[in-house]
Formats: sequence, structure tokens, C-alpha cells
Amino acid sequence: MALLLLPAPGRRPPCRSGPGATGAPLLMAVLCAAALAGCSPFRYRLAGEEAGKAAALFAGASGIPYPIVASFSGTAEVSGRVLPFVAGVRSRGPVEETVGFYDPMGRAVLFLTNDGGRVTVQRGPAAGEFPPGNLRPVLAGPVSLGRILAGAPGYPVEGGEAGRTSEGGWAFRDGRQTLFSDAGRRHLARAEYGISGTRITVAYPGRDSSAPPGRVEVELPGVRILLRRDVE
Repeated sequence: MALLLLPAPGRRPPCRSGPGATGAPLLMAVLCAAALAGCSPFRYRLAGEEAGKAAALFAGASGIPYPIVASFSGTAEVSGRVLPFVAGVRSRGPVEETVGFYDPMGRAVLFLTNDGGRVTVQRGPAAGEFPPGNLRPVLAGPVSLGRILAGAPGYPVEGGEAGRTSEGGWAFRDGRQTLFSDAGRRHLARAEYGISGTRITVAYPGRDSSAPPGRVEVELPGVRILLRRDVE
């Protein structure tokens, strides 16, 4: 639920060099190199047949059929507070999705509605002080919340570039999302999304197949959400 509730993280100050830079030139060069290296998810960029296979893996991971219906239980750590919840997702398609969050007694706290371009937030009767009541719709583009919770890429996989990580897995990025496979290159293991200036990381710990994962972890500045998928 807190995916859309926090302000965008502060921007990293740019690296500077030349006469106006502060500190020792060698130290600044090292820091700038480290910062730039941290911006790339790839250890090696791929080309040719392997690049095609990597793109095909992530494109294939998007092939989860609609409708998507699932329920979860979990916790949200927000500013040091741990909030238990239950949740459900109902997605008839990428332009008609609702994710609902409820307290442990089943009282509605929050609803996220996605129309394929905007995600709107509606408070429930049990919202209390959280979330606040002045939340604006988030311009998220063609993202699918249902697919993210089902272990698939949130955005269509098209264009972009492929690479290999230091662990040996494949990665793919296209400006909206960066996708990572497991080391065995079998399924999506982690994804990073940039939505309205906020970086959101979604991981599927313990995942060992392309089936919907049993656990979903969502992290962004100040918030960590753990969802456990209910057995159907």
C-alpha cells in the first residue's frame, strides 16, 4: 500500500571535477567512478544471440494471463512502525485493476485503482491517520499491479538493452524498469521501477520457478512491505 504514499527520494548530488570541485582530485575521481558504476545493473552488456535470449526470458515472464485474482497477508514497516494487514488484488486486465488493503479484522484501509495510466488512492473507513487524505493520482503509465504481485514485469518488455550481472544472471532495462533473473536464468527474481520519481524495488525471495511467488517484498525509501501469498 505504501508504494504510492511516500515522496520521491532526494536526488544524489552530481559528481564534480575541475577547479570548482572540493576535496582531493584523486578522492573525487574515485567517488565519481563508484557512483557511476552503481548506476548500472550490468557487469557485461549483451549482444547477439545471448541478448535475444535474455530479452525473450523477460518478455516470456510477462505472459501471465488475466484475470489475476489473489489474496495476501503481510506487514508494512513505515517510519519504524510495523503494520499488519491482509490484501487482495483483482485484475481483469492492465487497465482495470484494484488492490485492496485491510486491517487484520477485515476493515478496509486503502484501495489502489489502476486504469492503465494513473493509479488512484482511496481511503477506507479504517484508514485512521494513515494514509493521509490528500493523496493525488500517480501518473504511472502502462503498469500492471496485478502482474507485479504475480511475479511478472510491471511494464511491457520492449526495446531496451540486456546485460549479465556479476552473479551470472541476466538483466534488462528500458528506462521504466530494470529486471533481474535468478543466477540460473530461469525466472524473474527482482525488479526496479521508477514511478513518478520514486525508485521502487520488488523482490521475490525464495522463488524457484516461474509460478506466482509465495513471497513478495517491496522496498522504497522509509518503507518495507512483505506480502505472503495465500494458498489457493
